[in-house]
Amino acid sequence: MIKRNKLPEGIAERLDLLKPLLERDQRVVFAYLFGGLASGVQRPLSDVDIAVYLDNCRHKAEVKLELIGTVSDALGTDEIDLLILNDAPVSLAGRILKNRRLLVDRLPFLRHAFESRVMREFFDFSRKEQDILFRRFA
Repeated sequence: MIKRNKLPEGIAERLDLLKPLLERDQRVVFAYLFGGLASGVQRPLSDVDIAVYLDNCRHKAEVKLELIGTVSDALGTDEIDLLILNDAPVSLAGRILKNRRLLVDRLPFLRHAFESRVMREFFDFSRKEQDILFRRFA
């Protein structure tokens, strides 16, 4: 994402708006805040990182744009990075799960199954990734 503006003052307090906002959308099965703001760190180039897992809707791109607009209006910033977890590669989903704050949990069993599968695959991937990087740069 190309960074244009700083996050508005008081963004940390506005993050509390995300939970009820995302819960209202029945297409959102579970959602996380991740990145720096999830761990309480805000830097000049920070943005709001949100990951959502959607039900079996057909038009994920349209839903993504709607959610970005809704979140952007509520938080008063365009510095939103919204990711659809259904389609995310394991290398990214695993990194998100390592540092996340749960916002919505409509189906806990599905979320637990997703997290378990992704973390198992991510650990396997991480070993291969380290081997490749070691061979490449050693």
